[in-house]
Amino acid sequence: MKTKDINVVIMAYSRPSHFKRVLQACENNVEKVKIYIDYPANDKIKKEQEKIDNIIKNSSINCEVHKRSERYGLAKSILTTVKEELENNEHIVLLEDDCLPSDEFFSFMSSSLKKYKKDESITTICGTLTNCKFNPWGWATWSHKWDYKRWNPTDILKIDNIPDSLRVFLENNSESIDKDIWSLSWLAHQHKNNQESLYPDKNLIKNIGLDHTGVHSHEEGYTGWLHLKLMESLKD
Repeated sequence: MKTKDINVVIMAYSRPSHFKRVLQACENNVEKVKIYIDYPANDKIKKEQEKIDNIIKNSSINCEVHKRSERYGLAKSILTTVKEELENNEHIVLLEDDCLPSDEFFSFMSSSLKKYKKDESITTICGTLTNCKFNPWGWATWSHKWDYKRWNPTDILKIDNIPDSLRVFLENNSESIDKDIWSLSWLAHQHKNNQESLYPDKNLIKNIGLDHTGVHSHEEGYTGWLHLKLMESLKD
């Protein structure tokens, strides 16, 4: 049975083969998705987006497509999409085009969005097990809990309860933090306000973008730190 009560959004840009797999997973589990596509930076990406258009056209799922008329970049694209969706919906379930959800992901999101809606200590629901307070690989939040602001590394280091591993990483890499890394600020928000993300008992997302096709490498920078936290959770 398809899940009918969740607002699923897919972020797409230039990877039609990745996008197709994510869309097919949604096709099997929900009746409708919204797709946001950033403006292409060049003709090569424009051609890849034409392939994405064809995938959408040939899909059996109801797709509501939003195309940006100017280039936003990764962070602005995600943050603007979340803001816009939460202005008109009580929640958002967000998948980037390399976050392949399992069938259980959708029912987990549906039940958790209901169960923890009034729990102020839980601000997000994550689909990828990670040994930290937030992972952006398949996640959801509510309109009344989303209170995003940019934190710079210097201010994050002033938060008392950030983990030692993050503190060491920021002390050694603060000047090289990519401006397109938006999720670090939400992680800081969680620590600052003593809030949590809800995680499943097992991974419900397979990241199919750890192949150097994405903007960030999982082998370096903040994404590298996040990947280490993911690996730690799998050992526990």
